[in-house]
Amino acid sequence: MNSWFKQALKARFLSLICLICAGLCPTLPLASQDNLNKQIRFLEEDFTRLSAKFYKDKSSYTSESKRVIKDIDELLSATNRLVENKQSIIAIQLLFFNLDTVLDNLDHRAVFKFTEILLNNNEWKLANRIFTEIKNLGDRSLLATIQFTFAKYHAKRNEWKTVSKLLKGIYPDLSPENSAYAYLLNGSALQRLKKHRPAVESYSKIPVTSKYYAYAQLNTAIANIRQGWWTDAQTTIREMIKISQKDNSDEIINRLYLVLGYALLQREYYRDARNAFRHIGLKSRYTNRALLGIGLTATSQGDYVGGLNALSILKEKKTFDLSVDEAYLLVPYVYEKLQQELTVTTSYTEAMNHYQQRIQALTDISAKHTDFSSVSYDDEASSLIVQNNSLEYGRFFPESFLRNYHMLNQFFAVSKHKKIKKLINMLLQKHDKTFQEIVTILANKRKDHLKSYLNQSRYGLARLFDNRSEEAK
Repeated sequence: MNSWFKQALKARFLSLICLICAGLCPTLPLASQDNLNKQIRFLEEDFTRLSAKFYKDKSSYTSESKRVIKDIDELLSATNRLVENKQSIIAIQLLFFNLDTVLDNLDHRAVFKFTEILLNNNEWKLANRIFTEIKNLGDRSLLATIQFTFAKYHAKRNEWKTVSKLLKGIYPDLSPENSAYAYLLNGSALQRLKKHRPAVESYSKIPVTSKYYAYAQLNTAIANIRQGWWTDAQTTIREMIKISQKDNSDEIINRLYLVLGYALLQREYYRDARNAFRHIGLKSRYTNRALLGIGLTATSQGDYVGGLNALSILKEKKTFDLSVDEAYLLVPYVYEKLQQELTVTTSYTEAMNHYQQRIQALTDISAKHTDFSSVSYDDEASSLIVQNNSLEYGRFFPESFLRNYHMLNQFFAVSKHKKIKKLINMLLQKHDKTFQEIVTILANKRKDHLKSYLNQSRYGLARLFDNRSEEAK
């Protein structure tokens, strides 16, 4: 394998490790990212004020919203049913209408469920009132549980310092599983704050019997990778896989194999890396990255046919993510090693056409208005899907912004108060403006990758023609 090809593969390894350890390698311009996140925080404050006004206005209440319920268990049953039927607005209106029942039963388990419903829909003011009332009671167990609930709320907004502050010292007063999840949440917060050693210490408090143990071990491995402790990371993952009885229908196991595969690939243990990738399920959200890993490892081992098979499957995918785009760049390298010169030329031309079309499509997305209703959000991958383009939203921006945008559309549809409806519309326009900026910056970042791949394809084709010219002399 020539040195140029090895260097190209090494570059692929480094970029892919960043993709696997999501959040550890920032790839957006920091100034733009920070500016947009500041806008999102301001919009969040606007939303919480408007949400309180919306729910206090009884003009949009239905007969279901205005049911008087004195029994706390009946109120819990009613709100749960409404949420399950995707009628969260009516459920929250019902809580507002029966606030006395809620406040008279602060020591009932239902109050924590009510708080979760409120926070999941960002009705922060009422949730915070419940928090304050519980704090005034002075019951440590109740306070610990409500702080844990709020910590989860702030985690969804990437407010990691607040998460750690809320969780401090409450673990003994939580149920065993909530305590385990709190340690996991605190570790994640510390990891995001680049405090990797304390994060690992927090993960170590989670017992092996907990359903969160596997997640803690995965995050421990990623923290070790971030600090360059490859051996420790591999040991952690292998032990976790060994003791787990789960198969590859479980995504946490798939991700363990994925991280292990790329860790081994980075260290050039190609056979072991390829074996790790092969354990990932065909219907996993990590399948594309596993296929790319197989393509890279197989090619590095000299199994060019095996590498080509994996990369060809990737090229047939309908949704474009970076793994699919990478495949177009690597295929001509493989054909070159197979000494199929005509196919090499065809593949480079195909790659250039692919990248040019993709760049134009992303340029169109950046230039045109993207209707919020036309996009979808992949919760598992934390990605925005815009015209079949998977854009890495969750690595840089909080999911809560999208949730608030969605809620505003629902508010606008049901509100009957002219002044409030006008305020909703104004805030919708602000959200839309920020949303367009987010789509543009994510699309432009993807374009930067594609332009790099396009240039590498051009260079590869030019180098091929130069070699032919030299041979013809």
